[in-house]
Amino acid sequence: MSLQNRKICGGCFEPIEDSRRWLACHLCKEFFDLKCAGVTERRFHGTLVGERRDAWRCVTCVSKQPKRDNTETPVRAAADGVTMRRGAATMSPSSLDASMLERDGQENPNATALNITMEVTDVQALFLEIRQLREEMRDEFRSVRAQIDTLIGRVSLCERRVDAHNERLGDIERRLEAVESRQATISSAPGSETLTQMERTISELKLELNERDQEALVADLEIGHLPEEKGENVLHSVAVLAGRLGVALDERDVVFAERVGAPPAEAGGRARRVVVRLARRHLRDELLRAARVRRGLAGEGGARVFINERLTRSNRQLFHRVREECRRLQWRYSWTRRGRIFARKSDGAQVFQLRSLGDLERVFGSPSI
Repeated sequence: MSLQNRKICGGCFEPIEDSRRWLACHLCKEFFDLKCAGVTERRFHGTLVGERRDAWRCVTCVSKQPKRDNTETPVRAAADGVTMRRGAATMSPSSLDASMLERDGQENPNATALNITMEVTDVQALFLEIRQLREEMRDEFRSVRAQIDTLIGRVSLCERRVDAHNERLGDIERRLEAVESRQATISSAPGSETLTQMERTISELKLELNERDQEALVADLEIGHLPEEKGENVLHSVAVLAGRLGVALDERDVVFAERVGAPPAEAGGRARRVVVRLARRHLRDELLRAARVRRGLAGEGGARVFINERLTRSNRQLFHRVREECRRLQWRYSWTRRGRIFARKSDGAQVFQLRSLGDLERVFGSPSI
């Protein structure tokens, strides 16, 4: 378009640069660019086409038109968005643009529909995230439930084993009481061989009872010289010690871990021994093998830590006596395996099992007092 043929905007009085983006007032025949006309691009290309564009009127002409009879229209407050001033001559360009844009937004519902669509999309995305989180939580709960079921099964198995052991122990105790009662009855009979047999039977029953007690400790360990601290977590200390031995020990693998005996009289005294019961026997055997490989393992205080099978009180006293006799007679080996006590003089020599104090004389001769 040449400079002579350029149209002048009736709002800003500047030449209209784009020859395709303008409007002509149906009444005053003035030309207006879209900005001064207060018409958006969307409305210009969307709804304001054809006859509507030809019948378009500028703001000044619209304000000059006589008002229709609105006597039946109820009075509305200013909050309803009703313009209280007549005419547009006194309105600034910025307020005029805002007013026209607001009116254009009301006439074109596409913007409102777009906003609603965006909000619905955001809500759907939020629901999707909530659903994914719910599925993750459900999987986590299933995993925890499976672990709890496994733990319940292990506890039930331990309870059944304990009940069976208690039943057998009660049977042995009843038999022992019956034998002792019979012994008391015939104790007045001098020179009777029955008394000797009864004493032998009592000794055998005591050995059997001791072995039953030892079977109940088949998954137990005893740790000596493990440094003791006030307010310590014994289970954590045991897990750390197992890690140093190269054995991965989870807290669920430990039934209990506690110190036994009287606490040290003063700080820095000798640490009490630790008794550990594991949920699986092969873990105990694995820890014992690792402890034998690393015999020089030292605790945090520098003292050597000992890991052994847990023995009954009777077997612990017997093993102590066996070790003393081995040192006295310079026997090289004394050990325990599955609660049983063994000794051997040297490599390739005969292996002896000791079950009672009476076996000391049989194996070592006259024991020291």
